Amino acid sequence: MTEQIKKRGHWQVWLMIVMLGGVMIAGFLLFPTTQEQRNSLLSSLGTTNHGEFVLPLVSIEALKLLDAEGKPWQFSEQKHKWRLFIAGGGECVEQCREMLYLSRQVHISLGKYSRRFERLYLALDSKLSDETAGYIKQNHPFLKVYRGSSQELEDLLKATNAPFTFSAGKQEDRMRAYLVDQNGLVMMSYTLANNGSEMIEDIEHLMKYSPE
Repeated sequence: MTEQIKKRGHWQVWLMIVMLGGVMIAGFLLFPTTQEQRNSLLSSLGTTNHGEFVLPLVSIEALKLLDAEGKPWQFSEQKHKWRLFIAGGGECVEQCREMLYLSRQVHISLGKYSRRFERLYLALDSKLSDETAGYIKQNHPFLKVYRGSSQELEDLLKATNAPFTFSAGKQEDRMRAYLVDQNGLVMMSYTLANNGSEMIEDIEHLMKYSPE
């Protein structure tokens, strides 16, 4: 009886090794190496896609951003996180504030995923006004603020299905928030037509299938 238990235990160990090896090999073979493969993988995972899936995929790595002290922000030096970019002017009012509020509620509601997520506000072409800076400090203390160029952001997204247009300090298109993955790729676009629960469902689904 003891010998049978030992043999059974050995078989269980070998079965686990074979199964683990199969998963690792499958993961290697299925790992997306091109944009087309990445899109196909996301589709097969069943992304809820309440937001707009940005195509073609573009990277934010080339964006030249400055922090509050005028130091350059380099994507390669940042922590491995998902990010929600909200772009506006030095004055953030009305729809801009609505989007900031929505994004804050989403961040709070992400629960265990919240540590892998951060929000960024891009003040395009100008510094934050004193009034807007005070508003953000009081209402969004964990929001990261950077300065950037509206032309760079427009050029980055103009060939996608979720372009960004900004002129004379005012956003001409609908207020958008862009979800960027851990590799710097712009994945999803959201407007105020999307509610918090929709954004949470999308973000949690994507994070669930992405490595930490």
